[in-house]
Amino acid sequence: MSQQRSNDSYRMENHLSRWLSLLAAAGGAVFVAGLFFSPHRVWGGYLISMQLVTSLALSGMVFLALLYLARAQWAAPLQGVPEAMARCLPLGFAMGILLLFGLSNLYEWAHPAAVEHDPLLQHKSSFLNATGFSVRLILAFLLWMILGNRLLRFSKERGSQSWPFEGRVLRSSAVFMLVFTVTYSVTSFDWLMSLEPHWFSTIFALYQLAGMGVAGLAVAILLALHLERAGPLKGVLRSEHLHDLGKLLFCMSLFWAYLWYCQYMLIWYVDIPEETAYFVKRQEGAWWLVVRCTLILKWLVPFIVLMPRWSCRKRSVLSRVSVVVLAGHLLDLYSQVGPSVSGGVAIGLWEVGPVVGALAAFAWLCLRHLGQVSHASLDDPRLAHSLHYHTP
Repeated sequence: MSQQRSNDSYRMENHLSRWLSLLAAAGGAVFVAGLFFSPHRVWGGYLISMQLVTSLALSGMVFLALLYLARAQWAAPLQGVPEAMARCLPLGFAMGILLLFGLSNLYEWAHPAAVEHDPLLQHKSSFLNATGFSVRLILAFLLWMILGNRLLRFSKERGSQSWPFEGRVLRSSAVFMLVFTVTYSVTSFDWLMSLEPHWFSTIFALYQLAGMGVAGLAVAILLALHLERAGPLKGVLRSEHLHDLGKLLFCMSLFWAYLWYCQYMLIWYVDIPEETAYFVKRQEGAWWLVVRCTLILKWLVPFIVLMPRWSCRKRSVLSRVSVVVLAGHLLDLYSQVGPSVSGGVAIGLWEVGPVVGALAAFAWLCLRHLGQVSHASLDDPRLAHSLHYHTP
């Protein structure tokens, strides 16, 4: 059955494409220059960029899988957004491969001399080593892309009257979620927690999953509003859709803050030196200000602003909160990476350049993919329900 649409397909404006390309190129140039002038700092910024791009792409896949598993009909017009985000995962893979060349600038365990004089690093060396790190990174990305592409292929069947209730869609979504949960937990240990190889947290993987959900929802909201302004979702994206997206962002932000508090409070209360060292470092000097700003932007602002019902339905409010939350997520990543790599707080060209470049590259790819996916297909049997449902 043909894929008819309620509006013309999306096309990225030429001036926007040029600006994003310019920013991406500038970010790449800053990264290359930083390799000569400040390798530790620029690799720290690069790690933040890679983690951000990968988590945003994966959040699209997770959102898509959850929509399939829940047999959600309310989000039918929005499904193209997580699809476009998920199709950007190869960018994260390419950045991950490049990261393998900078391990010695980021991780203490990548230095044989440090391992030789540290009994704990020797004990962990069977897991924390360059070969194992590389294999796990490549394997994780391959699994994500293979299973994710299977989910993306189902989007071509939107016109089928039996879709999305076919068993193979549900099975594929369930398998992806199981594999994703395990592999993302392992990669979060590798990429971020092993920056402090003497420290560990049993809640760390769940904390990263919550952060990914917050950032992914913020980007999805911004993309949906952009599609409405550009035309494909004009007259289709209703206040009810925005209300549900706002509630999801509110809840995920609250969940992230709960995990942050649980992790901090339990470690502070027990007061074991090998656990408290991580937070002591982030309470010294200006780092405590960075942590406080993270909590304000990523939790307090959405908690206060999105609590009233009307704010979740107002486009200007929801877009501004999404930008604030995304900024808070960047500070959260910086507070995890910066103290381990650069020591003191230094938000400068070497940190900002790679992040801006990676975000611009992700935005350019995502907007290109938005022009290739279906938006509000008239053949989709879920569309009628989505256009007439109401939230209490």
